[in-house]
Amino acid sequence: MNPIPAYPTLHRGDSSDILPAVKAQLSRLGLEVGDTGSDAYDSTFYDAIRAFQQTRGLLCDGILGPETFAQIELARHRLGDRVLRYDPVRPLVGDDVAELQKLLSRLGIYTGRIDYEFGPTTEGAVKEAQNGIGIRPDGIAGPATLKGLEAISHNHAGGNLYALQEKARVTASGPSLVGRVFVIEAATSAQDFMSAPYTEEQRALELEFSGDIARRLEGRLAALGASPIVITGDHRQPRLGDELGASGVITINQDASRSSRANGISTFFFGSAEDRSINSPVGEKIAGLVQKELTARTTFLDCRAHPRTWTSLRILRTPKVHVTAGYVTNAHDVELLRSPAVRDAIAYSIAVSLQRLYLTEEKDPPTGTLDLTTLR
Repeated sequence: MNPIPAYPTLHRGDSSDILPAVKAQLSRLGLEVGDTGSDAYDSTFYDAIRAFQQTRGLLCDGILGPETFAQIELARHRLGDRVLRYDPVRPLVGDDVAELQKLLSRLGIYTGRIDYEFGPTTEGAVKEAQNGIGIRPDGIAGPATLKGLEAISHNHAGGNLYALQEKARVTASGPSLVGRVFVIEAATSAQDFMSAPYTEEQRALELEFSGDIARRLEGRLAALGASPIVITGDHRQPRLGDELGASGVITINQDASRSSRANGISTFFFGSAEDRSINSPVGEKIAGLVQKELTARTTFLDCRAHPRTWTSLRILRTPKVHVTAGYVTNAHDVELLRSPAVRDAIAYSIAVSLQRLYLTEEKDPPTGTLDLTTLR
């Protein structure tokens, strides 16, 4: 760490022209310092110094000496205040560097000591994290990198590193769908659910309904600048999403049941209800958004979003969601699906959900209200 500069030693009752700046810094940290414009070392400031010393693991003597000054200097920057990079001549030091090291350490990427200094080891860890997040690995912790790492930090308790990186890629990638690849699968139940009780007529209905929804979804996404690819029935390529580096895979099916009373819309994502570490957070987010939009924009029964470890979900690194849009074994659902307006509403709901995935909370409107035409 950089050597401690030659700071003065100040006690309660002293005065100094540097105290206003010190008080302003401690006030920024949330400490009560009294009048920040005063150069007096009064009782209020004495208590603030003791509180600061306690939080930093220093001797709580209320004396503003070299060690306390050095810790105040470290505390000048919070993570995100400045761009962090390796400078071999004058290494950056500060609380922001330490916070970055802690984030990387919790992910198992940074294995060095938390030393508050942005050195070669920290730079290497940042590059590794950037590779995982999908950002150019330049070793510079700028806004996009920090945004991705913050997403990982906020979700760290919820899953493994892969799952956290998946979420961070979305957070750091911006709101636009332009250039994003989406694979849309339609009527794949013969491959994904071979034991489901479909008749040949019902499979034909599924191909008709899901194929039309997929093509409508293709048009909606293309209008937003995305690159959708539609695969139907037996032409499905299970790993196509990974091969293309897609942002997501959406599978649209109609379900079948031995009970004609079974009805409604549901969504499925990779995950386990028993073990939250087995989870695709982006898949879960898409599934939840799709489910909410569908129930807001159609009259189908809401059968909710569910985690599953199906092979069709598990084998992909790309976030994937199954959308079960009604039952071909239920007369009411079939009647709804025969309407072009209903099929269009389903496609629109999915397109809206994919767009909402990339919007920040400040710009994300309530469910059922987003108009895609305003985003083109």
